[in-house]
Amino acid sequence: MPFLQETARSLRTYLVLVGVVGTVANMAGVLSADAGPLGRLLSLVGVAISLAYAWLGIAFKSFISTNPRRFEQILIAGAIYSILIAVIVVVVYPGAAETGGAVARGIVGLLITLYLLKNVRRLARESRAPTP
Repeated sequence: MPFLQETARSLRTYLVLVGVVGTVANMAGVLSADAGPLGRLLSLVGVAISLAYAWLGIAFKSFISTNPRRFEQILIAGAIYSILIAVIVVVVYPGAAETGGAVARGIVGLLITLYLLKNVRRLARESRAPTP
């Protein structure tokens, strides 16, 4: 029995939860009076990715069996977004507190995405395999 092997139900729950929380958090950035044009744009991209995560969670069963490649592409887009935000924060706000937190979030986001990709590929293989 592998350590920390996601089930379809736990992965689906994670995607819906992250999608909803991410959408709310990024909408705060979109609607913020302090956000500049770049901040609003990045928050809008975050909203799109968060909604895509929620959508993947809701339509999980159909996506994992019919279109696992699209599933992987959305997860990879989320990882790229996390890394992009970390790089932008490091460049724009070179202060130690902001930089460290952004880099840590980027690394954690990348690690979680790699973990999810591994499990999505496994679940896609299992869904295509004939049942004995």
